[in-house]
Amino acid sequence: MDDRWLIRKNRLKVIRTVFEIIVMVLALSWVIKSLWDYKQARVQPSPMPPEKESAMISSESITEGYDSMGHASGTHFIALAYNGVVAKAVEGSKIVNLQAFKEQMQTLKASGYQTISQEDVIRAYRDGENLPEKAMLIIFEDGIYDSAIWVQPTLEACNYKATMCTYAENLSDTQGLYITAKSARELMDSTYWEMGSNGYRLSYINIFDRYENYFGHMNTAEFLKVHHYLRRDYNHYLMDFLRDENRLRQESVEEMEKRIEWDYTKMAELYRQDFGFVPSLYILMHSNTGAYGNDPLVSRKNEEMMQKVFGMNFNRQGTCLNQMDSSVYDLSRLQSRQYFSANHLMMRIWDDTGHSVMFRLGDEEQAKAWKRLQGVAEYSDHRIILTSMPYGKGTLLLEKELSPDFDLSVRLQGNQVGQQSISMKTDENGEGGVTVCLHNNMLYILAPSGAEPLFELDLMDFDGGPAESVEENELAGKIACCEAIIEHDEDEARRAEAQASLEYLRTLRVPTLADGAQPYIPELDIDEQDDRKLRIQCAGSRFSVWLDDRLIVDHLKIPEGRGNRLALGAEVTMDNERFSQTNLSDDVYDAIFRDLRIGNNIGPEIYAYAEPLKDVVTHVGFVDRVIRIFRNLFD
Repeated sequence: MDDRWLIRKNRLKVIRTVFEIIVMVLALSWVIKSLWDYKQARVQPSPMPPEKESAMISSESITEGYDSMGHASGTHFIALAYNGVVAKAVEGSKIVNLQAFKEQMQTLKASGYQTISQEDVIRAYRDGENLPEKAMLIIFEDGIYDSAIWVQPTLEACNYKATMCTYAENLSDTQGLYITAKSARELMDSTYWEMGSNGYRLSYINIFDRYENYFGHMNTAEFLKVHHYLRRDYNHYLMDFLRDENRLRQESVEEMEKRIEWDYTKMAELYRQDFGFVPSLYILMHSNTGAYGNDPLVSRKNEEMMQKVFGMNFNRQGTCLNQMDSSVYDLSRLQSRQYFSANHLMMRIWDDTGHSVMFRLGDEEQAKAWKRLQGVAEYSDHRIILTSMPYGKGTLLLEKELSPDFDLSVRLQGNQVGQQSISMKTDENGEGGVTVCLHNNMLYILAPSGAEPLFELDLMDFDGGPAESVEENELAGKIACCEAIIEHDEDEARRAEAQASLEYLRTLRVPTLADGAQPYIPELDIDEQDDRKLRIQCAGSRFSVWLDDRLIVDHLKIPEGRGNRLALGAEVTMDNERFSQTNLSDDVYDAIFRDLRIGNNIGPEIYAYAEPLKDVVTHVGFVDRVIRIFRNLFD
C-alpha cells in the first residue's frame, strides 16, 4: 500500500514539474517577445492610426459682410512658399511642421486648388494661355533635403506638384543637409517635383547691428551666429554695392557689375553641368525692395542678368496673388510660417484673391457649444484656434450662460504680437463685459466702458525683467561677431583681425543693470509664441486672477456687465510690420485657447474642453514586473 502511494506521489511530482517547466517556458517566451516588440517599437515606431478628417465650412458664411476682390477666371494664380518642413514642431523654429503642412494642403485641396507647372506660368505670361480657375504654385525655398522627404507623401495624396529651390553652391553638399545634384534628379524623376533656384549662394553684405556697429560681410554660418543682434540693416550680397562702415561704396560700378555677372554665370554653369539645364524659376534675395535691389544701378544689373538666365522671378513676399498685368519677373509669394494654422493661411488667401475657400471646423460636437460672431474657429486637439478677419477680429460666444460665480482655467498659446482675450458678463453680441487679455506681451483687465484698464501687468517684468543692459547687449553682439568670423571665415587676415578685437573686447567692462544702466528691452517677434496658464475666479463682483499659477489679482472689484455670456476674442496688432524681417506684415491673428474649462461653483460644470482627470490604479503581476526590470536594462 505504501509503495503504491509513493509511486503515485512521485508520478504527480513529475507531472507537476513538467507543467511548471511548460509554464516557465511560456512565461519566458512571453517576456522575450515583449522585450523584442518593445525594442522594435523603439527602433521603428508603429504606423500612426488614420487621421480623422476635419469637418469644413465655406468662406461664404465666414466672410459674410466683408468686401473681397474678384478676378477674372484663368488670369491669375497664387504662389505659396515654405522655407522647409520639419517632422515635429520645434520650439523657437520658424519652419512649418509636417502636421501643419498636411492640414494646409488638405484644406487647399478641399477648396479646389490645383497645382500648375513653371511652364504653365511662362505660357500664361508669354502666350496669354488661360490657367485653371484656382491655379497654385507651391515652392520650397533653401533646398533642405529632409523637407522633400517629409512632404512628398502629402503631395502624392493631394496629386500636387511643387518646386524645390536650391542654391547652386550646395549641389555638391556632402553633409546631407541640402539637395544635391543626385537627389535633385531623383526628385524630378518622381514627377511631383520641379527644380528652381535661390541663387548661387546665401551670403550677406553691409551688415550693421541694432546699434549701427559695422559687422561687414558674412557667409551664412557667420550670419546665423549674430542675427539675434541685428535688425533689418543688412543686405543679401546681390542687392547692393559693397560698402564700408560709413556706408560708402567699396567698389566701382564696373566692379559691382562684374561681381554680380560672375555669380549669375557661375550659377548657370553649375546647373547645366549637374542638371543639363538651368531651372526657369528664380527667387531673388531679399524681397520687397521695390525693384531688383536696394540701389538703382544694382537693380538694373540684376534685371539684365535674371532675364538672360531665368524664365521668371519671385521678387516680392507677403501676398500670394499674381495677375497677368504684372511682369513675370516681378512675382509674389506668401511664405507660410510655423505659427500659421490652416485657417490662418486660408484667410490670407481669401483676403488676397476673393476666392471661395474652405475653412477647417474640426470637432463638430465641440463647435455646437459656440456661436461664431466674427472670424473662424477650429476645434481640435483640446484647442480652439480662433482666427481673426484680415485687419480685424475673431469672436466666439459660448452658448451657455455663466453663473454669477464661476472658476475658469485655460492655456493661452497664441503669438505674443496680437491679442487673445476672454470677455465675461457680456451681452449676446459678446460686448459690454469685463475682458482679460494678453496683448503684445502685456496682460490687461478691461472694463466694459473701455476706459483705463482696471489692471495691467508687463509680462517681461512678471518673468523677471530685463536680463542685461543696453551696453551689455551691444558688447555681446560685437563679441559674437568676432567669434563668428574666427570660427567660419575663410580669410586668414580677417580671422586674425577678429582675434585681436576679441581679446580687447573681453577686457572691457560696461555698465550693468546693477550700475543703474538702461535695460535692454528686446523687440517682440511676430513669430514668438506664448504659452500662459490663466485662471479666473469670479465671486459676484469680485475677480481673482492667477497667471502661471501665481496670484496676480486678488478680489478686484469689477463693474457690472451687460449680461451673463462669455466670449473668446482674437485681434490683429495693426502695426505689427515692425516685428519681422521676412513677413513685413501679417493682417491675420490666431488666438489659441487650450484645455478651456469653466466650472460652476453651484451645480454642474458649464464647459470643458480638456482631458478629464482620471484616478488610475494599476495592478502589476510578477511577469509584468520582470518585463519592466528588463525594459529598464534595455533603456
